Amino acid sequence: MAERKLPKSTGIVLKPMKRTGKQLLRTLIFGKPNTVLYPEQKLDLPQIYRGKQVLDFKKCIGCGNCVTVCPNDCMWLEKVDDPELGKIERPGVDIGRCLFCGLCAEVCPTVALHMSTAYELANSERGKLRLSPMDIRDDAFGSTFVEERQKRMLPTLDLSKCTGCEKCAGECPEMCIAMMPVDRTDRNKPEINLAKCKSHAKCVAVCPEKALTMTEVYESYFEMPEPKLILDNCSGCGACARKCPSNAIYMLEMPGTEKTLKGGKKGKPKKRAVFVFEKCVGCGRCYQACKFDAIEIPGVEK
Repeated sequence: MAERKLPKSTGIVLKPMKRTGKQLLRTLIFGKPNTVLYPEQKLDLPQIYRGKQVLDFKKCIGCGNCVTVCPNDCMWLEKVDDPELGKIERPGVDIGRCLFCGLCAEVCPTVALHMSTAYELANSERGKLRLSPMDIRDDAFGSTFVEERQKRMLPTLDLSKCTGCEKCAGECPEMCIAMMPVDRTDRNKPEINLAKCKSHAKCVAVCPEKALTMTEVYESYFEMPEPKLILDNCSGCGACARKCPSNAIYMLEMPGTEKTLKGGKKGKPKKRAVFVFEKCVGCGRCYQACKFDAIEIPGVEK
């Protein structure tokens, strides 16, 4: 085994001095230090830096996807009484527990939640690290933020206006619209395969009731689970439709379900929930609101 040669004494002394001298000249003469004199000087952080969350109240729909996806359970939905938007629910965050992973911003279907470059978040009181929706609100931040997620113009159905005329399905050049019967309602509704849609908007142009409109939608990084209705358990209470933040649930009457009242008169027919999955963001609020186990989401338990 070859013996290891020890460096000469001149190398041990002179090489470090040479490196130190270069750094001294770089700093004093050329003014190019390798360090930043914080807090007097601060780095210009890139846009992709994951700092304090910022929320656009007007874009947020209160779906709670950010709360659901949070791996550290540091987010929650809080009721807020806004003078312009009324009584709404918006997320808050405990930055004392936050991992700053950015999943909450990535899963947001309306891109209302962003990760800012604010990093000076330390506080001596832990309670002050719990930020309410008002603490993270910044409606103007989104206008200065360059969004990397792609947008698409896609047809969106308003089922309350649709008559089931089938003109949209006949006009679609990609054949991505299929008319499907809605059980126990004697009605058909169009189901749109958004993956095949090329945004020609011919279905929108031909719709006589203006039930289809082109809407700008952000492409999602995640495939959210779709709710499934168990019709036999549905009571028609409409709790799911009232809780849906994206207006993806409609209550339709079921002919033949009227009860006979005193005097031979018939009451109103029973209603059932109908989902328009093109609008669904997979938040599960309908599933949580249903008290009759009429809605289930694969892989999710209450």
